[in-house]
Parts: sequence; C-alpha cells; structure tokens
Amino acid sequence: MNEETKKKKFLMKIGIASLMFLILFFWILNVKNVFKTNPSNEVTQSQAEWQNIKKDFGNTVDQVNTSLDKITATNEKLKTASSSLLNELINETNKIASSNEELATSSSSAIPVHFIPDLKNTNCPEYINCMPSIGEAQSCQIPAGCEGITEIAY
Repeated sequence: MNEETKKKKFLMKIGIASLMFLILFFWILNVKNVFKTNPSNEVTQSQAEWQNIKKDFGNTVDQVNTSLDKITATNEKLKTASSSLLNELINETNKIASSNEELATSSSSAIPVHFIPDLKNTNCPEYINCMPSIGEAQSCQIPAGCEGITEIAY
C-alpha cells in the first residue's frame, strides 16, 4: 500500500506540473500579442473622441444661446408691457388729480378757510409711561384719535 500511494503522489505531481507548463506555454504565446499596439488605430480613436467631445460641447453652447435668446426676448416684452402700463397709470393719475383740483378749487371758494375745524385732538398726552412698577399694572394703550401724537415711553 505504501508503494501505491507513492505512485499516486508521483502521478499527481506529474499531472499538476504538466498542467502548469501548459498554462505557462499558452500565457507566453499570448504575451507577445498583448504588448503590440497599433499606433494608427490609437490616433484615430483619440481623434474620434475629440470630435465627439467638440460636437457635444458645440450642441450645449447652441442650446444655451437659444435659451438666452428666448429669455432676452421675454425680458424685452415685459419691459415694453410694463412701460406702457406705467404710462397708462400716469395718465389716469393725472386725470384724477386734475378732477380733484377742480373739486378742491370749487369747494374751497365756497367754504372760508377760518371755518375749517382743526382735526388735531388737543386732549392727547405727549407720552404714556409704560415703565414696569410695583403694584397695580398700568394701561399702555394710546387713546383713540391720538395715534400720531402720543408716544409710549418705556
């Protein structure tokens, strides 16, 4: 039995060694083709890639230019529309102002100036003291009609 295992081990070593040499042989045959390059093929490929890049970049620039042209046209339309709207608004304001002037001149001639009452409330305090203090809380509300006259002091 000892001799049979030696024989099997020897056959296994020969099989593995022959398989290794076979793989090494095919690898060496293939290596000579791996390092060969075709320089004309590489140049045409790189030129083709550059042409594709230039074409894509040109298309992108064209799209951006058309978008900018559309935006510029829209801005011009908006400017003309807003200026015409502004002119119409000024004309209407002038019409209203002229009609108010006519009313004011006709009404002022009918009512003498010394009969126009003073609308300012004279009972308004100058300020309301809202400082926090001990005891009862103070009211910090401005009386009706005194909104533009009375100030709150803190």
